[in-house]
Amino acid sequence: MVSAWEQRKLGELFEESDERASDREILSVSVANGIYPASESDRETNPGASLANYKIVHSGDVVYNSMRMWQGAVDASRYGGIVSPAYVVARPNSEVYARFFARLLRQPMLLKQYQQVSQGNSKDTQVLKFDDFASIGISMPASENEQRRIGAFFDRLDSLITLHQRKYDGCTLSVSFLERCTLCRKTSPRNRCSATTTPSG
Repeated sequence: MVSAWEQRKLGELFEESDERASDREILSVSVANGIYPASESDRETNPGASLANYKIVHSGDVVYNSMRMWQGAVDASRYGGIVSPAYVVARPNSEVYARFFARLLRQPMLLKQYQQVSQGNSKDTQVLKFDDFASIGISMPASENEQRRIGAFFDRLDSLITLHQRKYDGCTLSVSFLERCTLCRKTSPRNRCSATTTPSG
């Protein structure tokens, strides 16, 4: 039996958190990778002279880049740490399973709404403040267990896609190597592929 879905405002489910600290791991938020430790990034992390205004993130908090929300720079954190003051930290209430909302908040229909309610004259200057985020209506499963099942399903799917992509990339390299050797041999029976080794003597 499929559980009922209901219409809610994001402001009924999240509250803005403004806790500050400077002695925790720095986290980053990107469109492609969601939330991850900044130490794992190839880009140099240079927060400046002080981390005093950085915001605390707890595991399960939803964090978004206020200037890139319309592009999907939002995720539910798996980490504890701190983020730049430019990010908004939205703490869920007990009705919310964060990993489900990590998917829901990146849906194309919502990305359009973020852009519509963001403040600014151009895409490069638009900012989505929490009050505007809170005003947006969404459709969600009333049951947290249903949210959990949906979130877990898509997390597993992502893991499988990543695993198979790595296998595919490895196969692509291997096939390309074999194709080069095959083409070299087909050019002339006397030709040897430069990628192969010919015994001396």
